[in-house]
Amino acid sequence: MKTKYILIFFIVLIISIYSLNFIKSYTQNKIISFLNSDRFNNYIILRLDDILERLSEGKLAESEIDKYSKLLNKIFEKYEPLIKNLSIEK
Repeated sequence: MKTKYILIFFIVLIISIYSLNFIKSYTQNKIISFLNSDRFNNYIILRLDDILERLSEGKLAESEIDKYSKLLNKIFEKYEPLIKNLSIEK
């Protein structure tokens, strides 16, 4: 009698583990396929367009100028060796 319950327990455990792994991999595949889709790329492009358009309107406050200046300086310092190695040929 005990062996029957132990066997049922292990079977349920194995099926549960298999099911959870299957659900996990299925979800990961769906997320990856969504992130690689053209629809998502178009959404990102439209969002960036909207953000850039909003940023171009109006004047910047002094605090925003300081904030963006610091960010751009950090980016420039980080990629300065890369920028210097670029050969500009026309």
